[in-house]
Amino acid sequence: MRGLHLSLCFASVVLLPAMSVFAHRPYEHVAGTFQRQDGTAIFIVRHYVDGIVLADPVSVQFRLPDGTQVAQTPHVSDTVVRFIPSGVEVYQFRTTWLPLASSVEIFDGYTLKDITSRRRSVSPLIHFESHWLCYLVAFGFGICFVGSWLALRAVPERGWRVPLRRVGFAFVTIAGGLFAYDMLVFEPVSPLVLAGGGFMFGAAIDYVRKRTRRSIVG
Repeated sequence: MRGLHLSLCFASVVLLPAMSVFAHRPYEHVAGTFQRQDGTAIFIVRHYVDGIVLADPVSVQFRLPDGTQVAQTPHVSDTVVRFIPSGVEVYQFRTTWLPLASSVEIFDGYTLKDITSRRRSVSPLIHFESHWLCYLVAFGFGICFVGSWLALRAVPERGWRVPLRRVGFAFVTIAGGLFAYDMLVFEPVSPLVLAGGGFMFGAAIDYVRKRTRRSIVG
């Protein structure tokens, strides 16, 4: 127990100053405006708080032109704001590992109303529609890293190629690890979806390769 206590004290002494270096104040981004029936403009703001070493939790806040807050959602891992004729839908995701909304609310200009039971089933589609570019970047870089790894494996371990091969492996490993950490921790993408997409892509490549070999043999 004493050893565990000393380890925790040491970790707190080392980690707390490091965390304070990366800490930041809350910040905001304007997500758009909404005009309610009486003609009043409502500003839609994304309010972020410090997530330390994780993604910054976000809350969607609705404000009058003078700054008065009309309504707000809790801080969660990710939110998607969707404008519809009757108001503004807010899809809230506690986690993006499984892109299924934990809560869905609609803002009619005055209050937020819960519509989770009616809209949760379409929340994965809303998630993909909003974050398709992140998935495209993740798949693109993933293919590049895997291709680079396979190309390095094909380099023969002879002569001057040995140090070049090792340096290449080290670079691909470090760069790929940093990229994976950034995408899985800070970007609103689902690791399950990425893994499934990677598996299907690999299966498709393997199928095409086998078909090509059969056609050549035949």
